[in-house]
Amino acid sequence: MRHLLTLNALLLGLLIGGIPAAAAGEDSQPAQPAKPGNFTFSGYDNIVVEAPSGGKVKLLADDLSLFITGHVNQKLNPFFEAEIAQTTLVQQGGNPLSNTYPHFVVERIYNDSYLTNSLTLRAGKMLSPVGEWNLIHAAPLVWTTIRPMTTYRGFSEFTSGLSLLYADTKDVLPDIQLYIQPGGAIRPRPLDMVVREYHHVSGLHLSWPFGLNDKLGLSVQHAQIKNTGEQQMLTGFNFSKEFSHLTLETEGIHTHISGTNAARVRDNEWGSYLQGTYALNEH
Repeated sequence: MRHLLTLNALLLGLLIGGIPAAAAGEDSQPAQPAKPGNFTFSGYDNIVVEAPSGGKVKLLADDLSLFITGHVNQKLNPFFEAEIAQTTLVQQGGNPLSNTYPHFVVERIYNDSYLTNSLTLRAGKMLSPVGEWNLIHAAPLVWTTIRPMTTYRGFSEFTSGLSLLYADTKDVLPDIQLYIQPGGAIRPRPLDMVVREYHHVSGLHLSWPFGLNDKLGLSVQHAQIKNTGEQQMLTGFNFSKEFSHLTLETEGIHTHISGTNAARVRDNEWGSYLQGTYALNEH
């Protein structure tokens, strides 16, 4: 069995202004308009040390990310995120940058149009609102060095198309996000960075916030698996709750795959995780 030790060190705010909330974590609620003409440039880097059992120790710049956020007017509010991923800085027994094959990836590129105070139309490539972790997205904002499989396997992490976001200003209805991708992805990720390729994606996410940081979410997504013709249907939930200093977070998904594919080994995939964090003091 192969064992891997991974240590992460984060370099935040490499550019201007740190990581804005809209950049690092893609909220499923409609964003509130900022002052017209305001553009923010920011970014971060995720430095990783890998020490596989029986393999060579590596120092990697895993996600050198750039965010650009703009607020021009009510209809034009662009957002752009790109990253250079999997850059080997130095490897045991090698020279610096001698064994690196980095990927340039456009993670997100979209525009928000504020239709009303509670309704936003988003167009472009965005994160799919499945669970909570996929929307948080950025390594500096999560607690673990390895992402649980539940938070990325079994669904399309990105949607290239249109999304309608609704937030009830009276806190009666849940926050709602509908999204659709009518074809293929905008600038899809390299094949060695994905589990499956998807097209014709559609879905719905409901989120009930209660308390200061507590929430319950339900997710549904349908997608076609590219090159196999299979259909995939996901249902999932996410839940987070604070108990004084203790915070518990969990997500669970079930994915049903249908269609003819002789190489498929299972029709159903499911999984969940539970994570707890404890604050040692109030700060």
